[in-house]
Amino acid sequence: MIPGLLRYEADIAVNEEVVLMTTKGEAIALAIAQMSTVELATCDHGVVAKVKRCIMERDTYPRRWGLGPMALQKKKMVKEGKLGKHGEKIDGVTPAEWNRDYIDYNREQPGPSTITSAPAPTVEVTVHPVIEATPVKKEEKEKKRKRKSEAAESVADVSMVELPVAEDDADKAERKKRKKEKKEKKEKKEEDEDEDDEARRERKRLKKEKKARESMAATTDE
Repeated sequence: MIPGLLRYEADIAVNEEVVLMTTKGEAIALAIAQMSTVELATCDHGVVAKVKRCIMERDTYPRRWGLGPMALQKKKMVKEGKLGKHGEKIDGVTPAEWNRDYIDYNREQPGPSTITSAPAPTVEVTVHPVIEATPVKKEEKEKKRKRKSEAAESVADVSMVELPVAEDDADKAERKKRKKEKKEKKEKKEEDEDEDDEARRERKRLKKEKKARESMAATTDE
């Protein structure tokens, strides 16, 4: 049993949130478990949990941590210079037994063992192209068919090219005819307008003559 640990619940997992309590049932702090239930039952030293949030008021009880056998031995080795100021190991000075048995959970986290697998063997595959031999007669027939199809396509292309030209000529002739008709209508309209102007002038002249005659007749009567 780890010094300072009296009881613990079953099914505690690593990195699970736990509550630290006194023997009276008073909550001390919330913490993150650093050991599972199996490790708590078998281990005799180490860090059980890391404090996340302290709940109990300060100086409610006297401070008693750091009084376990491993903690006392660690303090002694720090004083003797076999460990660093903060308990870190020193190469060539720290005893081999301490390096082998003691695990500092604040600094060293034992990681999963890495297994290097051998590279998979590479297999080279050579692919040879397959050439199909076709008889000569079939090739000649295919060539003849291609020639016939090309000739038919060329004839179709010529007809398709010539048709738009004929249509263009017809369109041009029709456009000329329309322009001519428009021009004739315009000229006729202008002639009609000229005739109307002459008729208006003639009517005005006749009216003036009539008025003059009436005025002359009135003067003679007087």
